[in-house]
Amino acid sequence: MQLYVLEAFLSRLAATDLRDRFVLKGGVLLAAFDERRPTRDVDLAGLDLANDAETVLELVRSIVEASSPLEDGVVFLPEAAKSEVIREEDAYSGIRVSMGARLASASLPFHVDINVGDPIWPAPSTVEVPRLRGGEPILLPGYPIHMVHAEKIVTAIQRGVANTRWRDFGDIWTLSRRHSVSASDLRMAIDAVAAHRGADLSPLAEVLDGYADLGQARWIAWRRRSNSDHLPESLAGVLEGVFAFADPVVGSGETIRNWDPQAGHWR
Repeated sequence: MQLYVLEAFLSRLAATDLRDRFVLKGGVLLAAFDERRPTRDVDLAGLDLANDAETVLELVRSIVEASSPLEDGVVFLPEAAKSEVIREEDAYSGIRVSMGARLASASLPFHVDINVGDPIWPAPSTVEVPRLRGGEPILLPGYPIHMVHAEKIVTAIQRGVANTRWRDFGDIWTLSRRHSVSASDLRMAIDAVAAHRGADLSPLAEVLDGYADLGQARWIAWRRRSNSDHLPESLAGVLEGVFAFADPVVGSGETIRNWDPQAGHWR
């Protein structure tokens, strides 16, 4: 039901004149790339917005108060909505808006996280988010797939062996087996994210030396909790695929070839 409520919000956003001021990212976006996984909130990048909690709150309220193009049965409760700053320790902090929602007799929490200022190279693309019950997909501006990879790769480099974002490794492993990516696009996106965050780039195999053994038990626990049975049980196996995808671009400066998802290497 939680995913259905998130979908209802996107449906309303797509029907408003605010749709081009927000760019879909995060877990919900992955459905547009054939990977639907559990997620608790909608992640958006804001364009031409003040990074101000009250401003963002009012925009989100106006979205949920809009009429849905479909009778989805979801009722949002904007009168009790609140906003707060998140990731305050980072230069790229954002705003979280929280409110309740109702679906039939069920009461559900709803959260949308909006960050302002993160780079999107070269520009957002139109993505099609499939609906849980079928029908016409939701069309919205979204991160291109190379930006999805770039943010996760730079985050992995920054966090090193202290990283507990298991879903990022799972997402890179899964997406790289389903979609081709231009090395040039990926490198430009990685450079844009790294420059924005002030991150130094190093090959993941170096940054994560010994990580497979350190993280194996926690990887297994996360894999079980998240019902990610499609991912290998071995963290080393996942990392091997991630390194094969990321390191030729990060470490060797690969910019000419394209990623072959079936073969699992750059051609």
